[in-house]
Amino acid sequence: MIAAVKAFFTTNALRVAAWCMAALSFLGILLAARRAGRNAERVDALETQSENVRKSHEVQDKNRSTLADGDAAERLRDKWSRD
Repeated sequence: MIAAVKAFFTTNALRVAAWCMAALSFLGILLAARRAGRNAERVDALETQSENVRKSHEVQDKNRSTLADGDAAERLRDKWSRD
């Protein structure tokens, strides 16, 4: 039995090695594509979040510039005074 396995690998060693390398290459390509997809989703999410934060800051700046000045306006801006 051992002699048969040994004879198989000595005659077909390069063929077996080539198939193993092909399988490993295929798995590497699949994993790289999966990682690229995840990174693309993260970039899209960060861009969306950045745009939302920018819009929020614009609204806050616009609201600050349109509010009245003085002590009454300061009291309205305090969160604890509105509860």
